[in-house]
Amino acid sequence: MTRCIMVALDGLRPDMVDAARTPHLAALAAAGTRFANARSVFPSETRVATPSLITGCRPGGHGMVANTLFDAAAAPDRLLRTKLVEDVLAMAAGAESPLQRPSLAERLAPAGMSFALVSAGTAGAARLLHPAAGRLGAFRWNVEDEGSETAEEVRAALGPTPPHGAPNTARVEFAGRVLLEHVLPRHAPDVALLWLSEPDVAFHWCGLGAPETLAALRAADEVLGRIVAWRDAQPDAAEIAVIVLSDHGHVTGRGKMCLRSELQRAGFRAGTGMAPDVDVVVAPAAAPGLWLRDVALAPQIAAFLATQPWAGPLLARDPAILPEGSAFPLAALGSAHARSADLVATFAGSEAADEWGLAGTAPFDAPDVPDGGGMHGGLHRAELATVLVMQGGPFRGGAVAQEAADLTDIVPTLLHMLGLGTEGMEGAPLMAAFDNAGDAPPLHETIGMPGGFVLEAMRKASGGRIYPTGMRRA
Repeated sequence: MTRCIMVALDGLRPDMVDAARTPHLAALAAAGTRFANARSVFPSETRVATPSLITGCRPGGHGMVANTLFDAAAAPDRLLRTKLVEDVLAMAAGAESPLQRPSLAERLAPAGMSFALVSAGTAGAARLLHPAAGRLGAFRWNVEDEGSETAEEVRAALGPTPPHGAPNTARVEFAGRVLLEHVLPRHAPDVALLWLSEPDVAFHWCGLGAPETLAALRAADEVLGRIVAWRDAQPDAAEIAVIVLSDHGHVTGRGKMCLRSELQRAGFRAGTGMAPDVDVVVAPAAAPGLWLRDVALAPQIAAFLATQPWAGPLLARDPAILPEGSAFPLAALGSAHARSADLVATFAGSEAADEWGLAGTAPFDAPDVPDGGGMHGGLHRAELATVLVMQGGPFRGGAVAQEAADLTDIVPTLLHMLGLGTEGMEGAPLMAAFDNAGDAPPLHETIGMPGGFVLEAMRKASGGRIYPTGMRRA
């Protein structure tokens, strides 16, 4: 029976995959099916992308709407940071998970199949990728995990986890060892996911093309190479598929700012929690969320943002709180949920090349990322474009698929491969992975947005859901 190893290279831009920088991934892409039109979700942030991957649903379905967000029911006085397990659990309000759709592990379990997660990312992201691990008795390990039984198990087998670094190469390499030397031989899961935090960490802190970044990217690629070598050495190698993906891309951040401070200077009472002297809660991001005490304030905020040269179009959970044509609906992006911000601001990016010749720069609001560091979360084409390669098992070889795809389509494709259903998922199996006859070029369209911007998008069929490709000035 076919089994699968999934490998995520957090933040990898597809235009950085080549024989020089990522030789193992480039070779795997040439040998399997590469999806040329693979995209992230919006906002293109990791803890929005991970639930979208693992549930096969967009944010409006699973309910994780931002890396940093405000949830008055969970924490009325502060922002929640979903990289922290305690904040993820606060959102769950006593439930197992804040996600409102079942995860991959929960879909595999009734069929007697197992799922294992090895993560070099944050503890919060690991919890969102495998929320039911405890209930299912399944393997979930994260580099930030220190006190659990799984952490003790890994420490006994391989020694202590290396400290965090920027780049995070030591932890990436150690996570690869946990998968190859412990999880695959001892637990033998039907599906395993290895989440590598590079090149994302290096992109953020060192810049997209810095020597340290390229070294970190090469280290992540070498982990992939060792996984493929392990697979090829197994007696059932022909039945082991490998899926490689990234959750989002990156732009080079140019023009670091603080939207909360800008709003305060304009006279709005903005803060990071709904205190008595705060009317607007602002969550910093590449697409900052704004939660309003009174939605009657929305037109004033929209009017202010419309005068700012750094501002892109405004998005809204309910566009009816603004004059007609003032905001683009989050629902059109699959991102409207009860937890969503009332308004989501965007930044006006550029297609200009950065100092390393990589296209894409944009202003951003992120206190812990330096100006010139990589950034993601918005609708720039470089943030939305992702890597997606499927190789081995029943996947066809030597193919470049044109079918529109995003993160929500990956697990449905995996379940289809395993003979399992995909009921309740928004995503659908990518049939181009199995048969050339299943491949169809997407329908392209341009959608008007407020403020003189347009959204380039794809659809699989007329009237189908849109796959955002990139926002630009009209």
